[in-house]
Amino acid sequence: MSRSAKVYLDAYGCQMNVYDGELITGLLEADGFTMTSHPQDAAVILINTCSVREHAEQRALGRLRSLGALKANRPDLVIGVLGCMAERLGSALKEELSEVDLVLGPDAYRSLPHHLKAHLNGRNGCFTYSPGIPDETYDGIRPSRRNGVNAYIAIMRGCNNFCTYCIVPYVRGRERSRAPEEILDEVRRAVEDGFPEITLLGQNVNSYRWEEVDFPELLTRVAEIPGLQRLRFLTSHPRDLNDRLIECLSSGGVICPSLHLPAQSGSDRILEAMGRGYTRSEYLDKVNRLREAVPDLSLTTDLLCGFPTETEEDFEQTLDLMSRARFDDAFTFKYSPRPGTAAARMRDDVPEEVKIERLERMIAHARQLADQSRQHLIGRETEVLLENPSPKNAAEWTGRTTCGRIALVPGTFRRGDLVRIKVEKVRGFSLWGKPLKSSRG
Repeated sequence: MSRSAKVYLDAYGCQMNVYDGELITGLLEADGFTMTSHPQDAAVILINTCSVREHAEQRALGRLRSLGALKANRPDLVIGVLGCMAERLGSALKEELSEVDLVLGPDAYRSLPHHLKAHLNGRNGCFTYSPGIPDETYDGIRPSRRNGVNAYIAIMRGCNNFCTYCIVPYVRGRERSRAPEEILDEVRRAVEDGFPEITLLGQNVNSYRWEEVDFPELLTRVAEIPGLQRLRFLTSHPRDLNDRLIECLSSGGVICPSLHLPAQSGSDRILEAMGRGYTRSEYLDKVNRLREAVPDLSLTTDLLCGFPTETEEDFEQTLDLMSRARFDDAFTFKYSPRPGTAAARMRDDVPEEVKIERLERMIAHARQLADQSRQHLIGRETEVLLENPSPKNAAEWTGRTTCGRIALVPGTFRRGDLVRIKVEKVRGFSLWGKPLKSSRG
């Protein structure tokens, strides 16, 4: 292997990609590679990509094209493309980007050290493509995490839902769950390594099952681990959210009263065309049950506008659903066809300018609801897990409440401190309050 086997890793996309980046780093470091934060110093540059939306792919492709100039001056530089876009495009990436040496899908990372060593030991000019192993869960690999307070841990990979607009099942495969013992061991190690907060990840955590252990049972077991202070999870499919999970959320303890529940649309007709498996009324009924059981619940969502055949009436129903559900935050997107999905075969008949106009209205409404939610907390007490000094004011620290809201706290602290504050005002998108008392994390 080259004496200068430094690797630079750049990642795009969701929390699962963040976790995959930590897995990749752990694999490489265990095999003698050194990670660097400076691409100009690296012998290998890896781009971990996302394919869920066209914009994410275009960003990654733009980054790869910019690396072409770097490789022109350093022909021995190895450039690899990883993740969902790599799985979707495969060896076709080489045809579009001649500077790419290596393409690995999201279930092929175990082979990455082997392939990199081959390239670094003189296989310049050879191209490698590996789509990975269909039942891969990456059990047994210890992720390498940066300093922080929250650790992402995948409990499952893949998805069986095949929503008509979504490419995830095609690039990440079918659902497969990890053994509970593996998950519990990884949580224990993360807590011992100084991460008091854990976020369990899955394309649909509600589908988790290992023999007799389902997701509410797994959540209960994880919550009992000594030293764990906060427990979150992403993402729940509304169709599969059941009373037992609602009971877990209402139980208190370390399970945070926050839930991400993608609605996607407020129109029954569009929901059916999307293949979501629930109606508007069913979604709102579950929201009402959640709010009754967990009065201080923070509810966030994903919303998509401009899906094929969406009318102004359909879109207005989405805005109305937002108001009725009272989302604390919403991740909003305009539809873009993803090749290979069922929706890609539909006529993309909503004009681009209409998509943009609807997206702007959706964003404005989401911000209004989020601001109302924050204003409602003024005068209330809440606990904040501190993460870092504020980049805008060295006399303040930033952290998150149990409900996941960003908060600013004046004072001198350490990462991981738990501080109870009384919210005095809202500053931008953040809460602000003076500490009442604190305890070291």
